Amino acid sequence: MKAVKTAITASPTVSPQEEVWNQFRQGSRDAFALIYQEHADHLYHYGCHFCGDVELVRDAMQELFHDLWQTREHLADQIQNIRYYLLSSIRRRLLRTLEKNRRLLTSAADMAGDFELIPSKEHLIIQDEYQQEQLKQLYAALNALPRRQREAIYLRFFHELSYQEIAGMMSMKVDSVYNIISKAIGMLKKMLPPAVMVLLMYPGR
Repeated sequence: MKAVKTAITASPTVSPQEEVWNQFRQGSRDAFALIYQEHADHLYHYGCHFCGDVELVRDAMQELFHDLWQTREHLADQIQNIRYYLLSSIRRRLLRTLEKNRRLLTSAADMAGDFELIPSKEHLIIQDEYQQEQLKQLYAALNALPRRQREAIYLRFFHELSYQEIAGMMSMKVDSVYNIISKAIGMLKKMLPPAVMVLLMYPGR
C-alpha cells in the first residue's frame, strides 16, 4: 500500500487521485485496495442515508466494486474525483434496484426515501458528551429540512463535492443546487446556534 501512495505523490503532472486511478486501471491490486479503503465507508453511509436498506446497500457495494475490477480497462481514463464517481455509481445502482423491486410505488426520485441523516456510532464514540449533544442537534436540524436539501447539504459538506458534481448526481441544474443549499443553510442558521453550525462547515471536527 505504501508503494501506491509513494507513486501517487511522485508525479508532478497528475493529481494523486488521477495517479491511483491510472494504476488501478492498469491492474494494480494495491491501487484497487486503496480505493476501497478510502471510499467504502463513505459509500456505505451515503447508501444507508439514501434508501435505509442496509442489505441492499451492501449488495450494491459488492456489485459495484466487483464490476469496477472486472471492467477496469474500459472505464474512463481520467477521473479527477474518485469519490464523486463512486457516489454517483452507487446512487444509480440503488435507484435501479429500487425501481426493479418496486419497493415504493411512486417515482424514482421518491424511491430514495426520506434521506434520513443519522450520526454514525463511530462518530458518537469519539466525541465527548457535549460534542455528542451538539452533533445530535445538528442531525435533528438536518432531518427537518426537505429531502433534496438534506441530500445536497450532505454531499456538499460531508463529502465536499462541488456544486457541479452535486447537480450531476441529483439531475439538477447548477443554479438550482446553489439555491437549495443556500435555502437550507438559511433554515439551519435559524434553528442552530453558531457553535453547532461549525460542525456542518467542518464535519470532521
